Amino acid sequence: MTGLPDDPTTETRPHVGTSIEGAPIGSLLLQVIRAHARVGTELLNEAGVASPHEIVLLYLDAHGPLPQTDLVHYMGRDRSTVTATLQAMERAGLVTRASSPSDKRAMIVQLSRKGRAAVPRAQAAWHELERRTTSALTPKQQADLMSALSAIRDALNDPTKQNRR
Repeated sequence: MTGLPDDPTTETRPHVGTSIEGAPIGSLLLQVIRAHARVGTELLNEAGVASPHEIVLLYLDAHGPLPQTDLVHYMGRDRSTVTATLQAMERAGLVTRASSPSDKRAMIVQLSRKGRAAVPRAQAAWHELERRTTSALTPKQQADLMSALSAIRDALNDPTKQNRR
């Protein structure tokens, strides 16, 4: 046994990670998500940016100062989780938060100078992650994967399709 991938004598071993009997696609998706998150975290750490801080940095860079509730909606997480993330980012000097001049109950979040300086590093980390993620795929495979993943996401988010068999 040579151990080369194309060698028919190579033993096939299950990939390290979760494998659920009868759920090969879900198992593979979970393995891909975990590998993607691991590599992404490594790249972001090398760039000096923590996850999910980069998502907030990139969103604020694209949209400017926003009410905190907009970030809660965008991130799809509960309010307390986003608040904790923003507090950590504030302590790190990446964002500032202040009461809205028009609604004292609302908090406006904006990038600080340090946050703006971190944006290009966060973008570069995501671009490198995208390159690594898609490097083994042809352009057609990339397009097909985008289409398939979009269909899966939409089906999982559509409550009318949840009980169909």
